[in-house]
Amino acid sequence: MKRSSFLVLVALAAGAGNPVRGGNQLYRRGDSNLDGKLDLSDATFTLRFLFYGFIGRPKSLECQDAADANDDGRVDISDAVHSLGFLFLGTAPPPPPFEVCGPDPSRDGLGCEVFPACEELPSGGDVGFSHPVSYTAACLPTDVAFSDFNGDHALDLAAANFCAGVSILLGAGDGTLGKAADHGAGFRPQAIAIGDVDADGALDLAVGNQDSYDASILLGAGDGRFGEAVSYRVPPGPFSVTLGDLDGDGALDLAVANAFGSGSVSILLGAGGGTFGEAVSYALGGASYSVAMGDVDRDGALDLAATNLGSDEISILPGVGDGTLGQTDSYAVGDGPVAVALGDLDRNGWLDLAVANGGSDDISILLGAGDGAFPETTRCRAGHYPRSLALGDMDGDGALDLAVTNVGSDEVSIRPGVGDGTLGPALNYGVQDMPYHLALGDLNGDAKLDLAVTHFNSSDVSILLAR
Repeated sequence: MKRSSFLVLVALAAGAGNPVRGGNQLYRRGDSNLDGKLDLSDATFTLRFLFYGFIGRPKSLECQDAADANDDGRVDISDAVHSLGFLFLGTAPPPPPFEVCGPDPSRDGLGCEVFPACEELPSGGDVGFSHPVSYTAACLPTDVAFSDFNGDHALDLAAANFCAGVSILLGAGDGTLGKAADHGAGFRPQAIAIGDVDADGALDLAVGNQDSYDASILLGAGDGRFGEAVSYRVPPGPFSVTLGDLDGDGALDLAVANAFGSGSVSILLGAGGGTFGEAVSYALGGASYSVAMGDVDRDGALDLAATNLGSDEISILPGVGDGTLGQTDSYAVGDGPVAVALGDLDRNGWLDLAVANGGSDDISILLGAGDGAFPETTRCRAGHYPRSLALGDMDGDGALDLAVTNVGSDEVSIRPGVGDGTLGPALNYGVQDMPYHLALGDLNGDAKLDLAVTHFNSSDVSILLAR
């Protein structure tokens, strides 16, 4: 940074954040974004907290002691100035604890709720990935999923592309992918789901198309090829799709989360032969960007969990078993929930929820009681604007781990599951710009879960092989 630019920054008026209190948490001073190192991003994070007013602004600092880089008992612009001076002008470093983790030696009104980089990684947290390798899909890939489309026992990849239908990249079984074969869908695809909707033994595709207000079905031939798209009308803005047998007739049904207008979830019952009935919609009262399906109340009928951006809630729509949904129950989460995943995080046999909150830069974990209720909620940090998440056992310890894309910080974060519903410190992997959606699957047959990540400002899908 040039000295003149630095002096201009110094001349800005000071501001202050609202302090939060915490216990005697170990931390490193200056590391305001809790990523384990002091760099330019920490000063940026502090300034964004103080002054930036749009959706990506952090709502709180989980360790204000760390953000107080000059140890004056306040979080204000002088902390960013102090860090920048040390980094670029050779001025004094932040006071202790700085080079090593330690408790706060000062008596002030600040606190530190959590500092993952100074916590011991839980057992079983051995998660690692190789450097990303990029493959070309079509224009602006959004969603991504793994499955074996050609029956060779190697996972293949399907990507929905915002401006160019669907791309299929066949896997070689060694972690590499072939050239993309593109197929048409509706206008501006946002989501993709995989299942055998016509019961012929070959996997088919369901695609949610944001601006043609429909869901496309592409029937698979079993050799990696797909037929022409047949579309079914849904409400405006289908951003997420999932498949499951909601009425118990043995045919897959389609659930769609709709983000535009008042927001809703639509059900299209499978009629056999790969066809579907008309959409029946259930209002949520706010934009829904993600829907997941599972039996959360253990009654044998599939239920839905859908994000509700307008009310900052996750909505549970219980399945009756005949393809209809019962009364909605909603639970508060963080700001701007945009993605949801279901899995048994505490290993008690009951489904739990993980929710990515794009507005508050964090993840909500809701532990299920087994009766459809989620009475216990905790939150943990993510990167900047988490957009997509997935659950899977990435370290082989029998506990589900969480992977999340962070659009604003250009990284994928892995939080190892401990097995009791809590998550360990984040392990962050840098990827290309705007990582949007991700999928987990074993691409190279080594019994470890690999990652696929779409990038919304390019034509690329990144593959990160597990080490």
